Parts: sequence; C-alpha cells; structure tokens
Amino acid sequence: MRSVPAAAPAGAGSCRRDPVQVLGAQPLFTALGPQELTDLARRSACRTVPPDTSLFREGEPCRGLYLVLEGAVNVYRSNRDGEVQTLRLAEAGDSLGEVSLFDEGPYLASALTVRASHLLFLPVAEVQALYARHPEVAHAVVADMGRRLRGMIALVDRLSLQDVASRVAGVLEGYAEQAEGGLRPGVSFRLPRTQEQIAAEVGATRESVARALRRLREAGAIRQRGRRVEIVDPAALRIWGSR
Repeated sequence: MRSVPAAAPAGAGSCRRDPVQVLGAQPLFTALGPQELTDLARRSACRTVPPDTSLFREGEPCRGLYLVLEGAVNVYRSNRDGEVQTLRLAEAGDSLGEVSLFDEGPYLASALTVRASHLLFLPVAEVQALYARHPEVAHAVVADMGRRLRGMIALVDRLSLQDVASRVAGVLEGYAEQAEGGLRPGVSFRLPRTQEQIAAEVGATRESVARALRRLREAGAIRQRGRRVEIVDPAALRIWGSR
C-alpha cells in the first residue's frame, strides 16, 4: 500500500479537467460565484494516483477535502485484527473528508484507491474559510452529512439484522438500479467490485459471498457468468434483499 504524495498545484497542468467546472458542479459549492470558484481552484491541487494508494487513514489529522474526478476510492474502517468494513465506494463526483472538515477532528475512516484515480484536493483552511464567508456551503455540508448518516444506519441494519444472502441481494439491487434500464428482467451489468470487495462491504467472507450468489442463482433471481450478472426476477431479488 502506498501513501499519496504531496499534491501538485492545480495550475501546474496536472488536471485533465477544468478545476473551476469540477468545483462548480459539486453540490457543496453551488452557492459560489465564478470568481470565487476560480480563486478556490487556484488554491486546489490535482493528482493522479495508482490503485492501492492510501489517501488518508482513520485517526490522522484532517488535511483537506478530496473530490473524485475519475476512478474509485474505498472508504473503510478496520480493527486491530486487520478486519475491514467498507463504508462506501466513492466514485466520480463524490467527495471525501467533509465530516472531519466540519468538526475539525481527525479522519473518521480510511480511504484507499481501488483503481487508478484522478483527484482534486482542497486544503482544510480553504474549505473552512468558505464556511465563514458562505453559510450556504456549511448548510450543504450538513445536508450531505445527513444523507451519509442515513446510509450508515441502513448499513448497520444490514449487518446486524440480515443474513449474507440478503445483504448481497441488496448490493445487486443497487448495481442493477444504476445500470441502464434499471432493475427489471433482462438487465445485465458487470460487477464493479470483486467478491472480496463485496465481502468487505457486507461484512462477510469471500466464500460466504460466493455461496450467497449461488443461492440467488438457484432461486432464479439472477444469472451469472463470471462478473457478468443478469437480473431474471426482480421481485425475487427484492424479496431476498428485504429478508
């Protein structure tokens, strides 16, 4: 596992996308005008990092906010035995580290790139200064934190109240809903994560996930060939996901 190196200035040409447009498209910064976005972009930094790179670790002082431009970042917590629980997979358009910016505490989780990723980094002082000048930005952060909290509660429910097959069915529902055509018969998609990564998300072993997928195939809810999954019976998948 690598750690992310010091970020290069955004103005050094390392950004493949216009930082002003990236910031303007973020729900957190919709209250900012063109000049403020331009000023903020000048103080941001871009970096392309390879897979298996640590952006930050749980308990480290917060350095700033990361915006994912391309790629995917696994946000997780781990215990002393090395067991990992995935909290979410951050992809293009997502942000990382907002809570720590808001309460000035350390990072609450760790972040590791799943594949090569292009990131925009905003130093903590710059974002906190925005709070003081623009209460709308703070309001947007609070709203985002509320959405994340609801997601965490749903995760706790899955881990504490559902068996592994139900958790995996819920994950597949989410992937199908994001696929073109949505959750309906005949929709197919490639699993964006390996069985080991799904296991980390649902709090199980890879072997348990493999057995759960087999049960869903045998129940006629899905067909599967390698990482390609086809939805056969959406109603059956929903029933499994709600058990």
